[in-house]
Amino acid sequence: MKRKWTGRAMFQLWGGAALIVGALAGSAQAQSPASGAGPAAQNAPDTDAAFAGIPNLEVSYYEVRGNSAETIRKAINAVRPRDPNDGVAVDALARWQINWRWPNGANGACDLSRAELRFSGTILMPRLVDADKAPKAVVRRWSAYIEALKKHEATHIRTAWTNSDRVLAAIRASDCSGATGAGKAAVAELGRFDVEYDRKTKHGRTEGALFP
Repeated sequence: MKRKWTGRAMFQLWGGAALIVGALAGSAQAQSPASGAGPAAQNAPDTDAAFAGIPNLEVSYYEVRGNSAETIRKAINAVRPRDPNDGVAVDALARWQINWRWPNGANGACDLSRAELRFSGTILMPRLVDADKAPKAVVRRWSAYIEALKKHEATHIRTAWTNSDRVLAAIRASDCSGATGAGKAAVAELGRFDVEYDRKTKHGRTEGALFP
């Protein structure tokens, strides 16, 4: 029997229902549909150690140029996206999404004991073009900032992934009429971590996601 995806929840940290989170001059955010504002992104496969072990993750980059910390910051500010939750301009955005499905049993009713989840995530990051033209001290500062930014965004995605079993448990504990609502409520609960994490870290600033 072919299974159809019968539910969908999206926590958008760029991420439900939906929540988006990101990082300021270092920062990070949550909830509502993704903003269309911002630079054109270039997709790249996830090969970074900071994102290791997270399934179905796509990392995209927007390019910035500059030969000083000030000109690089100005370039970022000119094109960076906005957090759809609070409208704050941020340097990076992460989004995670959980889809679910379940088959029907022999009696035609849903079989929630066989419900399955599908997890995916996206992260948008800045990329410095022609870094070799910038002073070594600026490049070192940039590298440290990017590492902190990646770790902050990865925490959003990884926490959702490692706790996604809570969504599956909520669905399986529900009934056919309430399963989708139970899934969305569980996703919203996961989303509260992202909001609190951003509040505590000031969108990653206290973790070093700050440039210059």
